Amino acid sequence: MENRKEAMRITLAESLRTLMVRKLFEKITIRQICDEAGVIRATFYNYFDDKYDCLQWIVYHDITENILKSAAPEQFVEGLKEGFRTIEMQRDFYRIAYNVTGQNSFEDMVRGNLKKVLLEYFSRYRKEDYLPQYGNELIAEYYAEGMAFAVRTFAWGREISSSSDMIRMITDLMKSSFTDFTEEK
Repeated sequence: MENRKEAMRITLAESLRTLMVRKLFEKITIRQICDEAGVIRATFYNYFDDKYDCLQWIVYHDITENILKSAAPEQFVEGLKEGFRTIEMQRDFYRIAYNVTGQNSFEDMVRGNLKKVLLEYFSRYRKEDYLPQYGNELIAEYYAEGMAFAVRTFAWGREISSSSDMIRMITDLMKSSFTDFTEEK
């Protein structure tokens, strides 16, 4: 039963993804998503509140879910790799999705999902005595900003176009301090 529900959620989300590649998000209706999926309109509302909720779920499914599945410290990078591979395969969609701005902006969805993952990660694995003056919420938000920048940059293919190169950049930068880039005098 749960697999069937997940399959329908994926079908509806993929219908939205397909439509977004063809037309502006603002012009897409719930009826069009349902027609693309071959279901009645009421079915959509069994899974999503509106098209923004559906778009939010796509971000969750593509990025957050992959990282959460691999959230153990030794597997975190594997989850990131999977998320960036998905973005790489769906690059046209991601470029278009970044045009969804305003109160429910796509960029905010990406940032919020990354913050959620990082908050979960820090609540499980953070070293108790390392910079205790900064809470998990603040640290998760800080790193989510940087990772959201990486997702946007990668989606647009600026400077780094392969998922493996992007992962290398993220891990290199996360392991480095700002002062590592400057010469001491």
